Amino acid sequence: MKKEAKGRPVRIPLGTRNVLTAPKREGYVRRFVNDEKDRVQQFEDAGYTIVRDKVEIGDFKAGKETQVGSVANKAVGAGTRAVLMEIKEEWNEEDQKAKQDRLSVGENDMKLKLNERKAGQYGKVTID
Repeated sequence: MKKEAKGRPVRIPLGTRNVLTAPKREGYVRRFVNDEKDRVQQFEDAGYTIVRDKVEIGDFKAGKETQVGSVANKAVGAGTRAVLMEIKEEWNEEDQKAKQDRLSVGENDMKLKLNERKAGQYGKVTID
């Protein structure tokens, strides 16, 4: 617990800890990936790389986490560690656009099916 100038501990309300944070890197998007069931490998296959720089993970309220080896990671409970990974911003934007395109197709299909006026039904569906 952090100390005030008078030596009294500062109270930290529940839900305000920022355990999984890391500094941003220009031109990249970072995220934590739980190191289980080959997820780290799946992210590497998708273009992400493991952050190997010495970075501070979490804020002072969450305690200091040390890096194991050169991989930036943090224990997240139940024996699982979250690995800090990053991808180029432009690749992330491409991935997000592809995801939105798939969602839009599904939404349009739903709207078409739900808006086919059948006997006894009325109204329409919109998705904003």
